Amino acid sequence: MNIIKPAALTAVFLIGMLMCEVAWAQGPDAMTVEDQAKAAAPAAADAAYAALPFCTLNAEGTGLAVEPCRKAPAQVPMPRRPVPLMLQPMPQVKRAPQVAMPGMPPSPSLQSLTNPPRAPVPVTSCDVAGCYGTNGVRYNNMGGGVVGPNGKVCNRAGAMIQC
Repeated sequence: MNIIKPAALTAVFLIGMLMCEVAWAQGPDAMTVEDQAKAAAPAAADAAYAALPFCTLNAEGTGLAVEPCRKAPAQVPMPRRPVPLMLQPMPQVKRAPQVAMPGMPPSPSLQSLTNPPRAPVPVTSCDVAGCYGTNGVRYNNMGGGVVGPNGKVCNRAGAMIQC
């Protein structure tokens, strides 16, 4: 059953090709009398049109001198017809306003770059003169802050000291 369907389709296809071949093989020599008359009609019309005089205007210029007439053949090269030149002015383009750049934040000082702040140190005990940190270093009171053993001013915030 599976082999019969493709064989039948192939046979139908081949028969169709043969029918087309026969139909196309008849070419122009097998034209009917009616087809020959139809082909001759445009040739006769072209000959009648070619026999007409070229179209010209009458003396007043209000109409054609002879009717019917045929168009004059095109001149080689065709003359250019005058066309008025219309130049459109270019639109005025205004420059966009200058936009100010945002201000840069101040750069860090050289001292803060060479000596970065250290982690805060918890305070263990304090007296009137200063405090001791958990690292065993004495921080002496001076104004609103404290001074470390190296002479650097540190900040005290509650129970923490940061240099």
